[in-house]
Amino acid sequence: MQPTLLLLDEPTNHLDLRAVLWLEEYLCSQWKKTLIVVSHDRDFLNTVCNEIIHLHDKSLHVYRGNFDDFESGYEQKRKEMNRKFEVYEKQMRAARKTGSKAAQDKVKGHALSKAAKEAAKSKGKGKNTADDDDDQKQVAVPQKWRDYNVEFHFPEPTELTPPLLQLIEVGFSYPNRPDFKLSGVDVGIDMGTRVAIVGPNGAGKSTLLNLLAGDLTPTQGEVRRSQKLRIGRYSQHFVDLLTMEENAVQYLLRLHPDQEGMSKAEAVRAKLGKFGLPGHNHLTPIVKLSGGQKARVVFTSISMSHPHILLLDEPTNHLDMQSIDALADALDEFTGGVVLVSHDSRLISRVCEDEQRSEIWVVEDGTVNRYDGTFEDYKDELMEEIKKEVEE
Repeated sequence: MQPTLLLLDEPTNHLDLRAVLWLEEYLCSQWKKTLIVVSHDRDFLNTVCNEIIHLHDKSLHVYRGNFDDFESGYEQKRKEMNRKFEVYEKQMRAARKTGSKAAQDKVKGHALSKAAKEAAKSKGKGKNTADDDDDQKQVAVPQKWRDYNVEFHFPEPTELTPPLLQLIEVGFSYPNRPDFKLSGVDVGIDMGTRVAIVGPNGAGKSTLLNLLAGDLTPTQGEVRRSQKLRIGRYSQHFVDLLTMEENAVQYLLRLHPDQEGMSKAEAVRAKLGKFGLPGHNHLTPIVKLSGGQKARVVFTSISMSHPHILLLDEPTNHLDMQSIDALADALDEFTGGVVLVSHDSRLISRVCEDEQRSEIWVVEDGTVNRYDGTFEDYKDELMEEIKKEVEE
């Protein structure tokens, strides 16, 4: 099969970091035909794309360049649209004060005429954007740009005396998997620790998280946990374990009944709103929510548990770009410990930005080793290996 068009829908979701970097290198150096990709991975889009099609307010907008170029153009478009709206609103307020409908119609007519001229001018220049598709879209008066804002937040944890969590010479194997074994695992996490776990799929990254969380019992060694330690655990599979017949409010009230302030239901809804779940979905049965909406319910629940340590296994898979940025901001502000498994290079870079408190744990060949260097150093090493493979 020799395709001339490649359509990729979230191609990085179930790949490990090395596979994502390999795919980036292959698409950039070897694939010379058309590629259309849907992805929430910012670094991936920056590397492989030279045009971005953005769906906003039920319209498609085309931007030249990579994702960073799109962001710059998007912000410029947003500011310009809001500026025109403010001018129009100011003129309309002045017209309303006169009490004359004719004055208001004149302002509206002038705005429509100006919008039509701008649309025709843009179309004449041959700009390939959905804004210029005026045969199917009516010219309208200036509107305020509809922003999409998400704000994740994990509360400040209570102080605990270190060490919070330690694995001491831990070994583990599954009874039905003789080919898999972890041995000699000696790691620890404290308040403020930032850890990125990397390695091939199947090497044991999720198993290591399960050992840290206490979901698995070591076959060798010792696990030490602070007596009052609270762990916030996120896994890409957790969204499938929600109680599907309940709605988000019922589910969270059952898990976290001790809400303060306003009515308990309203307190929960306020938290869901901050994590980006629209109000009309708060009372929708969880079974009818999308994967991304279910993920927001899980993150809300984690926040409400007031954790000291966050163990996050591929947290970006069901999130859009704005939510990933909001998660990165929340993790940056969180004063507890963070352990992250992710194929998203940008999220890892954000989490491990502070070299003094960050560690890279490499899970490979049945061992867990601290990498001697930064995440960027680790990524550069992988890229050197991958370039040689692709060239061969």
